[in-house]
Amino acid sequence: MPMDQVTISQDVELVQVRTVPHEGPRLFQVNSRHLLPQTYLIESASALEILLQPWIVGSRLAGLARTSSMDFLQSAYHICSQLRYSSLDMVTEVVPLAGALYYNIAEAFETLFGETINRCFIGAKRSLTPQGWITQLAYENFEAMTSEPLIVIGDTIATGGTIERIIESIMAHVREVKAIIIYSIAGGLIGAVRLRQLAERIDAPIYCFFSNAIFGVTDNGTDMPWLHPATIMSPNTRQLALDAYGPELGRRWCSVWDWGERAKQPTTHLERLQQRCMTEMERIHDPPTRSILQRILTATELAMQVRLSPVRPRV
Repeated sequence: MPMDQVTISQDVELVQVRTVPHEGPRLFQVNSRHLLPQTYLIESASALEILLQPWIVGSRLAGLARTSSMDFLQSAYHICSQLRYSSLDMVTEVVPLAGALYYNIAEAFETLFGETINRCFIGAKRSLTPQGWITQLAYENFEAMTSEPLIVIGDTIATGGTIERIIESIMAHVREVKAIIIYSIAGGLIGAVRLRQLAERIDAPIYCFFSNAIFGVTDNGTDMPWLHPATIMSPNTRQLALDAYGPELGRRWCSVWDWGERAKQPTTHLERLQQRCMTEMERIHDPPTRSILQRILTATELAMQVRLSPVRPRV
């Protein structure tokens, strides 16, 4: 039976967490009987730029992702006692290849805490079958896993099938896990519910941090629009999304696009974004929406010029 995301989202209460230092981002606990008790929403300014400005790619995207991961780690440190009482040797990032590499969590950790962390890698491929989306694990490297790790994972989550398979694989490779802390720059409500169900089957606490919104997932199991009727966010964030995309595009366009392609193949992403803008302008005659499309198209063309410029040393 399909999940009733709208009904679930109506059962949610956002409660601001006051224990996080004032210099950090605003943090909300997401209270719902359908979600993990340790579900949080981080209002990260850097992640918001990524999600509201789809033309951001390359070094700018990498820098914003790293800063947003610092927002996550700072929030997690104040929320998760297991992280505060872990040694550096226990903290282990599990990196789902390859899009999660571009969350830059290890770099963010080193900047924030002054040391490196252990890193394990897992290759996951998501494919659509007649029975729905399935995830196959093609590669696993747990050489850096300690005996009682605190696991950190950054990944873009939609329906949650991939993160579920990854956590199940981790639990099969280690006897005891102190905690699993997950960060998603763009995370879906279906995935958030699925993680609650997973937590009931494993012997490890799970903390989930989402940036700026927990998105309703469309029927294709991939797109996560800002103005999906099930998207969970603060009124202020909703207004920013409405200003950036308008009601029409905000209802239909994915907030993050294809994260892996955007990070690994920025020119291809920009080409797709250009084509989408031009296709939409051919059929949309509403002046405000056309104005938004033209703004996005202009910014995308400028970003493309940068990608096509010659290689030049900066110093």
